[in-house]
Amino acid sequence: MRLRSVLAASAFAVGLAMGQTAMADTTVTFWQFFTGDTDVAAWRDAIAKFESANPDIKINMELVPWSEQQQRFVTALATGGLPDVSMLGNNVVAQFQATGSLAPLDEYVAAYDAANGTKIVDEIWPGDKGYYILDGKLWASPIAVETRALYYRKDLFKEAGLDPAKPPQTWEELATAAAALSKAGNGKYYGIALPMSITYNTVQNFMSTYLGYGARMIGEDGKCGFDTPEFKSALDVYTRIYKDGGTHPDAPTMDGDTLRRGFADGKYAMHIQNASLMKQLQDEGAPFAGDVGIAKIPAGPVNRSGFLGGWPLVLWNASEHKEAAAKWILFATHGDVLKDMAVASGFIPGSIPLAQGAPWDAFPYPLFVEQLQDARPYQYPSAPLAQMGQLEVDTIQKAVQAVALGQQSVDEATTQLCTTINEVLAR
Repeated sequence: MRLRSVLAASAFAVGLAMGQTAMADTTVTFWQFFTGDTDVAAWRDAIAKFESANPDIKINMELVPWSEQQQRFVTALATGGLPDVSMLGNNVVAQFQATGSLAPLDEYVAAYDAANGTKIVDEIWPGDKGYYILDGKLWASPIAVETRALYYRKDLFKEAGLDPAKPPQTWEELATAAAALSKAGNGKYYGIALPMSITYNTVQNFMSTYLGYGARMIGEDGKCGFDTPEFKSALDVYTRIYKDGGTHPDAPTMDGDTLRRGFADGKYAMHIQNASLMKQLQDEGAPFAGDVGIAKIPAGPVNRSGFLGGWPLVLWNASEHKEAAAKWILFATHGDVLKDMAVASGFIPGSIPLAQGAPWDAFPYPLFVEQLQDARPYQYPSAPLAQMGQLEVDTIQKAVQAVALGQQSVDEATTQLCTTINEVLAR
């Protein structure tokens, strides 16, 4: 009986200790926006590695599709229920930082650097620093970056009498080539899959045009800076591609996914897209994949500016587990863990040293990695805007669409655009 009592007491003690450990475990809620099987599996693998290295911290990953995340955050900010950590679009970090909803990462980054001999800020792409370093503090840790280059069909260039060794280097050259290619295609294919509609892809492409022409969204006075000859020239050359027949007649109503699909199906000679398109063409066995060349985004008279897309992880200020949450952020956005996720999901990592190594040192990635040095935010060279999430959705695209369809002149569309931007900025 005595032995049995001792064993029972020991079992109770072990159970109590286990219960205390379970009670002591910290659960970090993480909102993840990519719902595809490959992406989810990659994140689950990263979580398993983190929990193995940090057995006192559990990561609760909740899938929130990109299309729902803005409303989910707005609701959670109003009623509660924010996660500890989430993804965020790079261009809306300033929106939530301005309201005090995010927590800075500086103290956690300093501790990570001291423990690992790193200097994380130096690993961030130049354009991303403009998105994530606000008021002298770091508010996000990048996962991925994206920029877009010009895909072109060498076989169709030859058919149109164009030199496939000399793809367009400027927006003017692109407009001329697109018209010539459409003419050669005679309805079988069009010069370029170029968006002109109310879609993200329109502003994401057109920003390379207006920045290349030296235009800027925000002037020195803090108001709309687009009412200039530079912006009007950019708007004219971009929409001229449509007016001259260089793209599909329905481009003002087609979304970006439809245009991408069209290029993959052989309906266009050129397309501006990210690095993943090449893998898509190869995976789908596109018969023309071997004839596809890739060139940097066309330049304007002032510079060559690439689109800078991407998403980081952020720490929400409402979190009651900031230290554990920050540990997860830094674990997931650096080193081999980030590399493994990037390889599995097919994105370019937000860490410069990683992106400059394998497998991103092999075709088609080097051109995109090089262009990231010249990839810029929409509002370059101004500071990030808290209102950018709204400005990106329905301002610039409307001007492009109206001019393309002949509903407004370049001057009229620019005036209306600046009125709308100034109204948003004043809120």
